Amino acid sequence: MKPGVAHRFAALLLLSTVLSSSAVFGQTYLGQRLQILQETQLSKAQQSDIRAIIESDGWVESEDAVPNFSASGEAYWLKLELDPQTESGLLLELANASVDEISCFMLCDGRLVTGVGDGATTRTGQLSLVGTYPTFAIPVGDCQRLTALLRLKSYKSLIVPMRITGPREVQRDSHRRDIFFSFYAGVILVMFLYNLFLYLSVGDRSYLEYTVYILSVGGTQLVLNGYAKWLNVHDYPWVELRLTHFFGVFSGMATIVFAQNFLRLRQYVPWLHKVLWTYFVLYGLALLLTLAGALSMAYNLINFCALAIFMLIPGAVITRRKGYKPAGFFLLAWLVFILAVVIFVLKDVGLIPYNIWTYYALPVGSAIEVVMLSLALASRINQLKRDTAEAREEQLRISRVNEQMVREQNSILEERVAERTEKLKVANSELNQTLEDLQSAQQQLVQNEKLASIGQLTAGIAHELNNPINFVSSSAHSLRRDIDDLNEVVERVKGLDGEDPDLALQQVQTLKRMLEQLDIAFTQQEVAELLHGIEEGAHRTAEIVKGLRIFSRMDGDSFASADVNELIKSTLIILRSNLKEDTQMEVEYADGLPAIDCQPGRVNQVLMNIITNAAQATVATGRDLRERWVRIRTSVVEEVGATWVEVRIADNGVGMDEATQGQIFDPFFTTKAVGDGTGLGLSIVVGILKDHNADISLTSKLGEGTEFLIRFPA
Repeated sequence: MKPGVAHRFAALLLLSTVLSSSAVFGQTYLGQRLQILQETQLSKAQQSDIRAIIESDGWVESEDAVPNFSASGEAYWLKLELDPQTESGLLLELANASVDEISCFMLCDGRLVTGVGDGATTRTGQLSLVGTYPTFAIPVGDCQRLTALLRLKSYKSLIVPMRITGPREVQRDSHRRDIFFSFYAGVILVMFLYNLFLYLSVGDRSYLEYTVYILSVGGTQLVLNGYAKWLNVHDYPWVELRLTHFFGVFSGMATIVFAQNFLRLRQYVPWLHKVLWTYFVLYGLALLLTLAGALSMAYNLINFCALAIFMLIPGAVITRRKGYKPAGFFLLAWLVFILAVVIFVLKDVGLIPYNIWTYYALPVGSAIEVVMLSLALASRINQLKRDTAEAREEQLRISRVNEQMVREQNSILEERVAERTEKLKVANSELNQTLEDLQSAQQQLVQNEKLASIGQLTAGIAHELNNPINFVSSSAHSLRRDIDDLNEVVERVKGLDGEDPDLALQQVQTLKRMLEQLDIAFTQQEVAELLHGIEEGAHRTAEIVKGLRIFSRMDGDSFASADVNELIKSTLIILRSNLKEDTQMEVEYADGLPAIDCQPGRVNQVLMNIITNAAQATVATGRDLRERWVRIRTSVVEEVGATWVEVRIADNGVGMDEATQGQIFDPFFTTKAVGDGTGLGLSIVVGILKDHNADISLTSKLGEGTEFLIRFPA
């Protein structure tokens, strides 16, 4: 939109204002003929008695042509003495469409002739006999004294511009007002459609926010001037009573959102951006007060929040100085609107008189502002185009510079890449070698841990083997002595001559005496017992050797089916001599356990590490050997679609706190004294079980003991 178009719109609007208001220009209002009584000065009984109200001694003469009671929310009674000769048949008009409650009573010589509202609440919009404003017919009759009594109450500024005129003049003035506000509504509608079209064309959110702002400002002016009837809210008194407040909050919030984004306050004036959001919250509070029924307080809060419009002036100035040209149009439009608002507010609080200029200042100022802000938005489009063109030129220049830099740097980069590639190859080779060394060291460390464990058991195993071997050796010595005796008997028997009867009898008697001396029966029994002992010692030695062979074997990657119970037994054989001085072992083997697919030697290492730790934990308690125990239980658990073999290893040792439980499986973590452990035992356990797809968990309580649960998939 060109500036000339905006000037023509403003000129037409001002001309329409003057023409439509010519009938009331210079109109003298009869406020100085009024007597005023505040309803709070009356008792409850007096407030419902017309005669008591008239005879009250609290009436005060009005000094203003247009009385102004501000936004107190109080009810006031107005008394007007009429001239029965010259004013009968005319209309009493209250030129204010925003009064919330009105009652009017006409009294002839103290007798009630007519009453509108009959003392009850009556909405302003229902009293427009002719035109937009509330009007009351002055009765015609033979009266010596004609009195009009009105009760007014408003939760907004209560201004009383009252006049007496004929129906034709009221209708003519109302018609001109309708023309003016129809033209005003047309300007608002045109600006709304124009900016909505721009939003749909350009896609800039500022145009959408501005259309909302136009609707809020235009709607507020129309409602304030009695055109709420266009919204057809008379059937909803609760809404009608709060309609002005709703539009005030709506327009205030829309103004803040539009101004912040249009002026780019977040970017250019961040402190003002935050302050305006504070006012936005206050508008929200005003809305809550309106909904709660505190209408006077809400109206005053809305007027206070309207002061935020003054802060937009320094915001626009700062933004313009920072090179944002559309802010200049915004500043000019805003100054016009602020001037109109100042005139409106000063008129409401009674600091300037109520007349045509103060009455129409706000709608005229808002219409001019709407047009000029449209110019500002149009300038914003040009600004965006210039910014876009400059950005493209800058991008082109930068791209050319970058291209030149790329060409210059390519050769350097190629050389550096070649050097870096060679260095990376060397580093990669070194890293691979280091990785291989680490993996080898890791395997060696694990094997060393296993061998160290076996070394710790060597003395016990040697003692365990020595007992059956000593027994076998001792039994063999005794058996040799008995065999020598038996051999002597055998030799004597072999020397008998079976063909000489006398000699044979003598030899038999001699042999019999020798058998009695040697106690051959005892010798035979002793030989049987010694042979049985030798067999037991050999069997026990074989078991120990077998368990040691299973435990110390290197399984590699080969898996085999194994019975968990047998693995536990072989582990306990290896640990038996070490454990018998540390703790009491209690073992419960479940029958019918399914075999598991595993590496038996590695599983033996898992069991040995956990059982050894459990036994050492019981020793650390300092209890007597008979009070220390380690329990091992096996079981099979069936779950949906899976079967598990469980091994529970529990002890009544010192237990662990939560912090220790969280680190117990970490490599090199140990609770033992320095030199007593490497901290790799349980870390190795976790690694082995992970390779077997097995799980391990623990429950422990400090001072009570620990239980490990191992689950193997069957």
